[in-house]
Amino acid sequence: QHIHRFLNETWASRYHKELSPDLLTFLWSVIASIFSLGGLCGALLGGSMAIRLGRKGALLMNNIIAILASILMGISFPTGLFELLIAGRFLIGINSGIGICVQPLYIGEVAPKHLRGGMAMGTSIFLTGGILTGQIIGLRELLGGETYWPLLLSSSCFPAFAQLLFLPWFPESPRYLLIDRGDELSCA
Repeated sequence: QHIHRFLNETWASRYHKELSPDLLTFLWSVIASIFSLGGLCGALLGGSMAIRLGRKGALLMNNIIAILASILMGISFPTGLFELLIAGRFLIGINSGIGICVQPLYIGEVAPKHLRGGMAMGTSIFLTGGILTGQIIGLRELLGGETYWPLLLSSSCFPAFAQLLFLPWFPESPRYLLIDRGDELSCA
């Protein structure tokens, strides 16, 4: 409802006429579904990024995409540009697609042999926990209210900042170092 109101007000201030219900439905559908298209693009990019930049490098670069997406979605309301909301949703979809490809790969290659299965399954558990967290902070009483929805959309920058802070201290994948880079000394 809040984004519908934002679309209506932006359209009226920009073009000095009401937004038709069909066009409102179309814009809302684009905003909602562009995430999935971005996820598809991200999933297609994830494998080549993991080879070119390394698993850890791909995850670090992916955080830059998440922070950019958060900024775009966060400033869409104050600037009155719903196009930024569409671009931000597309970028956060790319971020999710890359993350869902590269993160289990990295965790599976870095984890000790006896913990690999549990660590790889941990990705699914944390994904579900992230969805639950998003549902909770999206409640009307928290960040789901009319004045706070841009903050809700831009809150995806917090995990990205945390990963940018802590991931450089983690090792690069030994498999990547040996097979993709041919660096036997670094992977030992």
